[in-house]
Amino acid sequence: MSAASAFDDDIRRARALEQANPAEAGRIYMSVLEQDPANIEASNALERLNDPHRYSSWMRINCVIDPRDDIFRFIGTGPYSHNPIREYLSDGWRTLSELMVVMDKLDQPLTRVSSFLEFASGFGRFTRHLVKVLPGRVACSDVMPGSMEFAREQFGVEAFYSSFEPEQIEFPRRYEVVFVLSLLTHLPIEVWGRWLKVLAGAVAPGGVLIFTVHNEEVLRDQLGVKFDETGYSFLPSSESPSLEASQYGTSLATAQVVAEQVRQALGTDPVLWEECAFWVGHDAIAIRPHG
Repeated sequence: MSAASAFDDDIRRARALEQANPAEAGRIYMSVLEQDPANIEASNALERLNDPHRYSSWMRINCVIDPRDDIFRFIGTGPYSHNPIREYLSDGWRTLSELMVVMDKLDQPLTRVSSFLEFASGFGRFTRHLVKVLPGRVACSDVMPGSMEFAREQFGVEAFYSSFEPEQIEFPRRYEVVFVLSLLTHLPIEVWGRWLKVLAGAVAPGGVLIFTVHNEEVLRDQLGVKFDETGYSFLPSSESPSLEASQYGTSLATAQVVAEQVRQALGTDPVLWEECAFWVGHDAIAIRPHG
């Protein structure tokens, strides 16, 4: 019998015990997790049972993970991943702490924001942390099927689907902060201008658009990227195999090219350009579309 089938048998046995003996069911689920730390089904079952060993008992956030989450699979298969579920959950917390630093530099503290749109939010890696800081003030949008239903059900947020055609997106309203983590880093540069215009249009007066791009120095020095005279390169691959690679790959550009794209699309310069503010080498760029 394979290890995978053994875990399946254990999970079926635990599921059958949930009503009659939830403590024993929890013990079995926990045993599965100890042997298979990436087992979402076992972890979600502990959350469902309100088991004392569940992640939410000490993280104090909703720790249910959707099994369709490409980012979870990407983190779980990384070379330094030893506890994929914990690392996935803590990575969202890292984004929260990084964003708070950026917002402070804009003199616009995150905790005082009246409305916040997390665009390209996926299945809530970051959302679950954000809603604790901004209860009742968070909206989400993404193209991944099922992601918005999951966000509404698990995190209680306003959630609406995006589109590969930015002009087709119907924003319910405008927001004080529109935050777009790692979207332009995946889209072909030919569509950047369209996206920047549409996203800037979702910002309320006095608000800010924050998005990320790859840091040029990290690309050159650490990843060995060599730019041609265009200062741009596109690779048809990403950490999200569920999306078409020609539409959602890996987009690499020099700082000069990024600045030109912003200026051409929005007719303004960033109010903040913070190098390596997010993840491993993502610059944060902040725009105030209304001055």
